[in-house]
Amino acid sequence: MPMKTATPAPATLAQLHHLLDAGAALSPTYRGRLSNHLPMAQQALLELGASAERLQAWSEHHETQLEPRVAARPGRIAQERDLGRTDSEAAWHAHFAARIAAIGAAAALREALPLLLDGAGAIAFHGLIRTAHAVLAGHEGELAFGLAHWAAHYLPLATTAGGPPLTRADWLQALQKLPRPAPGSAAGLISDRMQAWGASPDFAAIAPRLQHGPGTLRDIALLAARTYAFTGNFTVLHLLTGSHAMSVLQPWWPAPELARGFSVAAAAGLLAAGVGPALVLDREPGRSWPALSAAACGQDDAHVIKLVHAAWRLDRRWPDPAWRCAAERAIPF
Repeated sequence: MPMKTATPAPATLAQLHHLLDAGAALSPTYRGRLSNHLPMAQQALLELGASAERLQAWSEHHETQLEPRVAARPGRIAQERDLGRTDSEAAWHAHFAARIAAIGAAAALREALPLLLDGAGAIAFHGLIRTAHAVLAGHEGELAFGLAHWAAHYLPLATTAGGPPLTRADWLQALQKLPRPAPGSAAGLISDRMQAWGASPDFAAIAPRLQHGPGTLRDIALLAARTYAFTGNFTVLHLLTGSHAMSVLQPWWPAPELARGFSVAAAAGLLAAGVGPALVLDREPGRSWPALSAAACGQDDAHVIKLVHAAWRLDRRWPDPAWRCAAERAIPF
């Protein structure tokens, strides 16, 4: 009779918290301006059903690509004046850690979001995304790090008032007609390309005019999922995971109108991606979520893990074939 193979022990929340505690010794960025994806992917792996052994092995492998956190004496934070100052991350961390200790995680998050949502594209959405994964992990220390990453890399995009609200289709069409930034100005990292588009007065006049309603976030997320399913565009991947992060944080938005900062950042992200108009999926996904989740847990790329996790969670909230199609694009047969 063949021997039965033991089922690997699943990862646990306690294991995740232990890894997040250890990750506090690592820098929030590496190789200059790349975000540390370790805590985000660790939380995603847990929810996708990774084994304890896989979560540990993935973490140990990924840590080798990162850099140690540089000890810094945190200065005082002058709120808006210090937003977007990359050398202020230690000070922002101290600020948010103190606020969480004083008033609790939920109240501190509700207090921070009005300050941060207009800069939702911070370091190409990773401040927002890291904050959301910290909320899902239920880890207050990681929440302080996520909020600090967002504040230190805050990316506001100028907007001008005027003009009637635009439907999603008209908004997308108007964005597609905008003149491109000067040659060379839209090169580099995603955040650099978003800033190049955001510097245009034409962008500032169109981007904030998307008509907002109860379904706006869902529509932006589905646009990202469908576009990614067709193109596999790396920038659009961040718009999808950023949309998921916004959905996670939605209970703590002080007012729905504050989500407009995300739609402006989404406009810059779509233009930075260089993708065409909205697409209509003409196929059905071929794999189930259990199969896709298991495949994602075997991936080394943190971006793929996070995308599948985001798409899976969004499908539970707003069922649509696009989510699985996007996940399948990230993990081909």
